[in-house]
Amino acid sequence: MSLHSSRRGHLLLDVAQYARSLETEGVLPKNSPFSSSVSVVAPPHVDVKEQSELDMFVIISGLLSERFDRVKLDAEPARYFGKSSPLELINAALDAKDNLIEDNVLPKRIFDAQKRKVFWHSPWEHDHLAPREVFPPLSFPDPDLLQNLVHLFFTRVNILLFLLHRSTFEKSLAGGLHLVDYHFGCTVLGVCALAAKHTDDSRVLLEGTNTHLSAGWKYFSQLQPLRRSIVKAITLYEAQTLCLCVCYLHGTSAMDGCWVLGGFAARSVLELGVHRQNRFVNKLVAEAWKRVFWLLICIDILTSTVTTRPLAISDADYDLEYPAECDDEYWETSDPAAAFKQPPGKPSLASFMTSYLKLMEILAMAQKTIYMVKPSARPEGWPQSAVVALDSALNAWIDTVPDHLRWDPHMSDPTFATQSAILYARYYGVQIHIHRIFIPSPSNKMELSLYNYPSLAICASSARACSHVMNVLVRRGFWAYPHALNSVFDSCVVLLLHVWRGRQGGLSVDRQKCLQDIDMCLRVFRAYETRWQIAGRQHDTIAELMSAVNMDWPSSENRLKRGVDPSAEPPLASSSALAQPREALLDEPVIGSDHTVFDMDSFFSLPLYTEDLGRLPVYEPFNWSTDPVEGGVVIPLEHPGPIGDATYDPAWDNWGSYLTSVEELMSALDNNPSR
Repeated sequence: MSLHSSRRGHLLLDVAQYARSLETEGVLPKNSPFSSSVSVVAPPHVDVKEQSELDMFVIISGLLSERFDRVKLDAEPARYFGKSSPLELINAALDAKDNLIEDNVLPKRIFDAQKRKVFWHSPWEHDHLAPREVFPPLSFPDPDLLQNLVHLFFTRVNILLFLLHRSTFEKSLAGGLHLVDYHFGCTVLGVCALAAKHTDDSRVLLEGTNTHLSAGWKYFSQLQPLRRSIVKAITLYEAQTLCLCVCYLHGTSAMDGCWVLGGFAARSVLELGVHRQNRFVNKLVAEAWKRVFWLLICIDILTSTVTTRPLAISDADYDLEYPAECDDEYWETSDPAAAFKQPPGKPSLASFMTSYLKLMEILAMAQKTIYMVKPSARPEGWPQSAVVALDSALNAWIDTVPDHLRWDPHMSDPTFATQSAILYARYYGVQIHIHRIFIPSPSNKMELSLYNYPSLAICASSARACSHVMNVLVRRGFWAYPHALNSVFDSCVVLLLHVWRGRQGGLSVDRQKCLQDIDMCLRVFRAYETRWQIAGRQHDTIAELMSAVNMDWPSSENRLKRGVDPSAEPPLASSSALAQPREALLDEPVIGSDHTVFDMDSFFSLPLYTEDLGRLPVYEPFNWSTDPVEGGVVIPLEHPGPIGDATYDPAWDNWGSYLTSVEELMSALDNNPSR
């Protein structure tokens, strides 16, 4: 064993001993798989020296397959190799030798004698590709602030991400693991970075700034999401930290890196085989990795959809079941038979994640079937046949939403209210994503009669519903993950298209009511832009679109680039509003309305099914007991569904051309004196 290996071994054993001391003190459970990302425990009857020799006996340093996991000192999870790998043939050979050698014992050095060191370990390669890790000191928040940030993370962030197991995390933190385990310390800083967006404590701000847009950056900037080593397997804490980094970056002005970083994280965990069923024997470890994997699936789908870039993970490549649908406190119970089981009659917070994942898989299918790039891969009847299947999937999905998450603007539980709003806002965003390809772009000379086709109404109705759902969420003082703003942004653009193209197509459009809905979207952006740059960027984009055609501003607060000074920062918003009762947050009037807020009772039942969205007069109340009246965009009821003879418009293949087409339309309208 080299001097470097010897020192490393002693370090690992020291950390393992520290973890055992935490177990002895009751801070960590006995044999906790989370006690340290670098802890090691040798198998019984094997000392360190003998274990090292045994590792050399295993081809490719013991990383050949899962069968050698039990005899490895290294805490890194074994890399995964599937059936198509040449290593599977070696496994078959090892199985064959079991039948040839008496007592199933192979001489210890039979492989060592055949391994020529120059081909198995080149120092110059190892030193460059796997340099000695340097762990810079980490700076954590003051103890009282740290405790508050952890609480905020689990009550306002993790309820939507479902990444970390609370009791395990808090026990490790209380035991001081973040002070001795660098990777867990980074996970703690990632938690602090995200939670910092939800507090008014000025200590979370970057020194030299006075804006909450910098909240959490002092913690995030200490992380190194892209590791230098490409030959070392990722650990659980590192994977969790990568997820937290992507989530934090998405709300910043550097969100363009999310697709790359998310793809890097996805490939890193695939290397361990976490995408396969029964990969881990320990249930706690399996569930922890399962949460990481499924969050990365969401990140992959969402970032790929926004950028129209390929997915890093295809649904054909994994068979992992959804995370356990039970709350964190039921992971470990006094009765082992009751572990990972939600008590009957008690709604689970984790039900949200299951529903959200199913919706994300529909979105991924839409991306692969509707927005496929290669023309030769498009089957006959495309994309109409694909949209029919997707509509059926969405209709089936909406029926499976758990009762405690069905939309109710008066829902008393703030966590369920937030989860419900995110589910429905994303659902309407997916509806828009699927049907917007049938909306003719300005460059397409389709007959205006095709505007009777329900796609424009489906998108417009979905946009209205999404704007109202998110407006209720913000007015009640609840925050959502910034990625939900993408649905609001799409909704706002669709509403603008609805006004412009509706009039061009000779449809009756209630311009004032449409502006009210646009104003709702802008108010959502204004609420979020106090903490997240992405919201301000989306607000400014809509402002540019409206200003380009001298469109009426819905509210005096909405000025291009926030008024005279384009560099002006938005005012600080108090996170105490998050806990305020709904009545205290309904004081901002909706432009053109005699009420302080829309009649929330009339929106108790939102349009749910695709057929409802397509047939609804867009500017009638969401109440199915009333007949259509003049003033809405009425779609003839003889159209049985959303497809019919609609013509696909390739101009909507990606969001970039989407906005380009909007600009073309605005330019044409701006030069039209009859507008």
